[in-house]
Amino acid sequence: MKKILLLLISLVLAVSCTEDFETININPNYPASAQPELLLPGVQREMAYNWGNQGWEEGFTVVQYGARLQFTSGDTYNWSPSGDPYDNAYASLRDVENIIRDTETNEEAQNYYGVALVMKSWIYSYVTDAYGDVPYSEATSGIEDGNVTPAFDAQSSIYAGILADLETANTVLTGAGNISGDIIYNGDIEKWRKFANSLRLRLLMRISDVDNATAVAGMAQITGNPSAYPIFESNEDMAFVEWNSDNPQPKYDARSGSFDEVRLSQTLETRLKDLNDNRLYVFAQPTTDSDKGIFSEDFNDYVGMPNGLDDEAALGYSPSGNPDESGSNFISRLGILLACRACNPEQASATASHTIIMSYSELQFILAEAAERGFISSGDAAMYYENGIRASFAYYTERVAAGGWSDIANAMQATDLEAYVGQDAVALTAATDDNLAKIALQKWISLFYTGFEGWSDWRRTGMPEVIPGPDAVNDGMVPVRFQYPNSVKSTNSENYNAAVQSMGADDINTKLWWDVD
Repeated sequence: MKKILLLLISLVLAVSCTEDFETININPNYPASAQPELLLPGVQREMAYNWGNQGWEEGFTVVQYGARLQFTSGDTYNWSPSGDPYDNAYASLRDVENIIRDTETNEEAQNYYGVALVMKSWIYSYVTDAYGDVPYSEATSGIEDGNVTPAFDAQSSIYAGILADLETANTVLTGAGNISGDIIYNGDIEKWRKFANSLRLRLLMRISDVDNATAVAGMAQITGNPSAYPIFESNEDMAFVEWNSDNPQPKYDARSGSFDEVRLSQTLETRLKDLNDNRLYVFAQPTTDSDKGIFSEDFNDYVGMPNGLDDEAALGYSPSGNPDESGSNFISRLGILLACRACNPEQASATASHTIIMSYSELQFILAEAAERGFISSGDAAMYYENGIRASFAYYTERVAAGGWSDIANAMQATDLEAYVGQDAVALTAATDDNLAKIALQKWISLFYTGFEGWSDWRRTGMPEVIPGPDAVNDGMVPVRFQYPNSVKSTNSENYNAAVQSMGADDINTKLWWDVD
């Protein structure tokens, strides 16, 4: 009898302990959720830094703003499976989802909810435009139900979700600036609305060749009602992260060798010189051999190199053809705006360069294309196009002035923009195909160091032309996507295999859903 009584007491105690286990074992130093103002800046900083670094790698070389002087595998298309931006994106999306979960039904936190939807939309557009089909509807479900092997969604479904979230964000964001921790807009909610609608226009244009009805309807909705759907109105509205001395621009702390691996591409050099475009002064430095420091008025002192050379050919490249004039001293570094502290110790700036997520000039070129193709009826292509050009020049003039590089700033300010936009190679004509090519070229110039947006837009349009270099592998084809990370193949193989079967192949030549050029 005593044994039975002891057994019953033990069972009661065991049940009681189990019921109280979670309450008793809550660690007050590790709360289950964090305040959105604590999560938001980390997400913004992490993803902006990643976007900037991606702009330095594939963003520069694939569409030929820069060329590789060393470690040229990326420039010759010898690509391997990549965990970047996949890993950073999903790590950040977990925090974004936590903000959404804690604010969606909280009437006093709707601005955090709206900002989180915009961040979510940008990050997903980034990762899906890198890989294609990726986890979306189940991507962060592990937070709630422990699903660590999420299904991959079709890119068409992901875009539908992104566009819907951006429309919701525009609705829930109000004029009251009651958020903190925001390092992009410092709590300016109206600017977040403008970013939401401008980003929506970017993505609507992205799908315009594969889902034209959705693209045209969305663009007409936004441009037809600017009070309900505000968009960027000037460079003051553009989305970027401004770095500081504690968190300097991404290339500032790079080793000089890492910075010097990327040099001015001959493609960018030729196109800017053909247009007599003073942005060359910002995008590149005179060659070391010219002995002109960081600026020269003479375009001849700025020299690029071909893309797609193998390591031996790149290191021995001679612009003049004279083997005694080969190597890095005869090829321009990228501009002082981006320079690292080690490679330009007296002139480099930790803060002058922004990491641009989306610029006002980009938006104007989107609108110019939309007007030229008849997608929108408000405004005309030439107006938007010239606005985009002027905004790009104004932005770079302001940034080099902020860096204290007065000679470059003065040269930029002296640009005769009337003459620039009026020249035959720039001015729009009555021929639509010619106009679209000119819009694409100016947009490409304006997208310098904007993540890999230049690559995304080239994949959509095929303009301006990208010619693979002489040592390019991959059968001389320009890559159009990243391969999934190896970790995904090993930890989520069933869903990975389903995604690959749906897309066609896990190959750098497999076109994405919207890439029908």
